[in-house]
Amino acid sequence: MRRLLAALACGLAAAALAAQPSPGAATRVQAYFTPGDDVAAVIAGRIGAARHSVQVQAYLFTHRGVAAALARAARRGVTVEIVGDAKQHEAGGLPVLAGLARAGARVWLASDYAAFHNKVVLVDAGTSSPVVVTGSFNFTRSAQEKNAENVVVISGSPEVARRFARDFERHRERASRLQ
Repeated sequence: MRRLLAALACGLAAAALAAQPSPGAATRVQAYFTPGDDVAAVIAGRIGAARHSVQVQAYLFTHRGVAAALARAARRGVTVEIVGDAKQHEAGGLPVLAGLARAGARVWLASDYAAFHNKVVLVDAGTSSPVVVTGSFNFTRSAQEKNAENVVVISGSPEVARRFARDFERHRERASRLQ
């Protein structure tokens, strides 16, 4: 009887494991590089596909094409939030961030660090199909046209997206809202 129960328990456990998708089964990872790949278009495309939310962490943000994609997302009702490096944006990126705020994005500036060096776009983090874009790519024309940069796009990993979302929340809570 014990053997029968043990075999039944093992069979049920195996069936339960088989019914669940394996970790990372739906996860897709893509890499893009400049010069060569149109990384700004990749990022704008991911933002354009957002249905619920876009959260951005940016060391420097002056790329007008990516900014336009964020503005369009905000205008169509997607929640757009940005945390930027206060020092870098005061040195040149503030007009772009101010324009995004006028378009409906919520913008914060982080000043607690020697450099708020994160470069992340998080799309639809709380859903079953989130997208994380991260890498060395600053959101600037120079990053696209003059620099050797990279981004990695991670699609379909809710756990990775949750980690990035928690990090975004932590930084947003410490940052000052751009008015």
